[in-house]
Amino acid sequence: MKLKAVLTAALLLAPTAALAAPGIVTESASMRAGPGFGFPTVDRIPDGARVYVHGCLRGDAWCDVSWSDDRGWVSSQYLEYLYHNAYVYLPDYADEVDVPIVPFVLSSYWSSYYAGRPWYHRRAYWNNYWTSHQRAATRMTLNPSAARIGRAATRNGSAAIAAGRNPRTGLAGRAATRGQNAAQIRGSREMGGRQAATQARIGQERIGHGHLANQRGAVRANARMQPPAANARHATRFSATPAARPMQHLAQPNVGRGSPMNAHAQTPMPHAAPNMPHGGGAPHINAAPRGGPAGGGGPGHERR
Repeated sequence: MKLKAVLTAALLLAPTAALAAPGIVTESASMRAGPGFGFPTVDRIPDGARVYVHGCLRGDAWCDVSWSDDRGWVSSQYLEYLYHNAYVYLPDYADEVDVPIVPFVLSSYWSSYYAGRPWYHRRAYWNNYWTSHQRAATRMTLNPSAARIGRAATRNGSAAIAAGRNPRTGLAGRAATRGQNAAQIRGSREMGGRQAATQARIGQERIGHGHLANQRGAVRANARMQPPAANARHATRFSATPAARPMQHLAQPNVGRGSPMNAHAQTPMPHAAPNMPHGGGAPHINAAPRGGPAGGGGPGHERR
């Protein structure tokens, strides 16, 4: 039974591999594991990428494509198809280009391309999902934005042909232009990242230099405010208020403690009169006068 399924898958895929035609993705689109938006995502195809279209389901709503090393299904509303050396919007030219009609057999298709995927072991579930959604996958429903982009790309290609340019050169030029645009976008992003990193580094260096300058300024200010020690005495002499001239110190007798030892040397005391005999000498200087005023009496003052 398994051998029969493998042989059937090989017979189905061989003609499509031989009939694969070049295509272009008009805008970024998801490659699905089956013809429907509900299937798991295999990869994301960028805008302008070159793909190979192996065929489409009946109704041309979903197409089997290969890109890079992946194989899967992409909605035709995101595809341009090579027709008469020009890329045309596939939904509008499906009847004219005669795209090969291919079936989708989940068991054989998944065995061929998705054996190592994390959702491969749920083949039974997804097979039931496909059975219930198979009819919807054959009806084409266009997204207005996707249709506008795809038709604009077709008009641009037709204008290039009408201008007399070589169609193949025009096709190569379109692919090259899209590649250049993508490269320019990546380059501008990388340049912007480098510029942002450079500006951030310069800002940090400026901040560091500013801190260092502030520290040096503070050191200089402190040096101005605090002169060297050798000039401190001179600075104090001119800046401080002149002190009062010290008066000559004279030791005073301390009443509480008695006369100082050198009181006689500092304070002159009156000399006492020499002791005189009381008999015939002059009266004592400290004695009170006896019998009247001192000295001899004058004439005319005798008592009668």
